[in-house]
Amino acid sequence: MKKIAFLILVIASFTVLSCRVKNTCELNHSGSISVINKSGSTVELRINNEKIGELDNMMVKTVDGKVVGAYDISAICYPRVWDTTVNVVECKIVEYTIR
Repeated sequence: MKKIAFLILVIASFTVLSCRVKNTCELNHSGSISVINKSGSTVELRINNEKIGELDNMMVKTVDGKVVGAYDISAICYPRVWDTTVNVVECKIVEYTIR
């Protein structure tokens, strides 16, 4: 009798653990990019050469739903330009600080 009760408990545990609903980021294999501006001036923000908008000093801009992979980030306040590449990880926020 104990063996049957243990077997039912094990089967129920596997059923509960395997029925977890996946997050949207797991289904889409996506993550987020967060850019923090500490440059002392307003910058124009671009990700993969697509203009995201203006980012004021001491502000943060987060872009969600980016598919896992490498992205080029440019922050422009002429004559200064900050360029970097970040790697988006599934269900994580990758941060880049402009200084």
